[in-house]
Amino acid sequence: MSIWTHEELTELISCWKAAYKAASTGKSYTVQGRTLTRYDLPEIRQQLAYLEGELVALETGRRGLVAVKARTRR
Repeated sequence: MSIWTHEELTELISCWKAAYKAASTGKSYTVQGRTLTRYDLPEIRQQLAYLEGELVALETGRRGLVAVKARTRR
């Protein structure tokens, strides 16, 4: 049983995809003298893989990481 709903997972995946797109343009940026640093691309990929696994698990009734491993074997 997942702690997420389908809607939550799709929303989170969308947010992390936007983060990936933003991070691909540069790691840091400055706004009004404050420097902000984005997540690293590998961290974002890892989070996306986790969320995809959770979504697959929710849709298939499997448990988390088992679904990710099964899907990546294709």
